[in-house]
Amino acid sequence: IGKDGTPYNNGKFIFEIKFPENYPFAPPYAYAVTLMWHPNIDSSIPPGKLNICLDLINPDLVGKVDASTGASGWTPSKTLTNIIEALKGMMHVEPPFFNPGDPLNHEAGEQYFRAQKKFEAKAKSWTSKYAMD
Repeated sequence: IGKDGTPYNNGKFIFEIKFPENYPFAPPYAYAVTLMWHPNIDSSIPPGKLNICLDLINPDLVGKVDASTGASGWTPSKTLTNIIEALKGMMHVEPPFFNPGDPLNHEAGEQYFRAQKKFEAKAKSWTSKYAMD
């Protein structure tokens, strides 16, 4: 559920998480099912492909650390709880998980920096439309 004071407030967001055969040596696949306006989630990407920009689940970053953010990629010691907490951080607009400076949805990331009130209005609108009963 989205946090008070964010454009995702009271939204119920569904994420699909699947574990590969070589888990825990490869990260689980995570997909944002609920449509949302978010710099690090691109709702235009179809299921089966990554639509979440999160170092923790990026298969190209297994065992690596992002020098600019300090965020680490997947390692076998990471757990499902780590993924859930990171996704929660994205929805609660908490750095480093909410990272508009390194967006997957470039339009949302750019809007966040250039017209934050418009970004928040669109994110709230999408939350109301797609993430509320």
